[in-house]
Amino acid sequence: MKGLFNKIKNLPTRRRFVISTICKDENAFETAIFEANFFYLPKSWSKPALVVLTETKDQAWDTHHLLAARLKKEYPIRVFQEYSCVA
Repeated sequence: MKGLFNKIKNLPTRRRFVISTICKDENAFETAIFEANFFYLPKSWSKPALVVLTETKDQAWDTHHLLAARLKKEYPIRVFQEYSCVA
C-alpha cells in the first residue's frame, strides 16, 4: 500500500477537509491536509493547510489517523498551530 486518503467533516465548524498520506521516497512520508469544498474536492492542491513529514511508514500511518481523529472533533486552527510549531 502506497498511501492513505480520508474525507473529514469537522463537527465544530462544519468545514470539510481531505487528508492524504503518500510515500515520497524510501524513507520519507508526507501527510497533507487540504481544505475541501462540498464535494470533498481540494480547493487548492498546491497549497495544503498542513504538511507533516515522517521517516517511517508506521509513523506516517499513526500521524494520519491521529490527525484525522483530531480534525473531526477539534477546531482546525488549533490542530494546525500545534503541528506547525512542532515542525
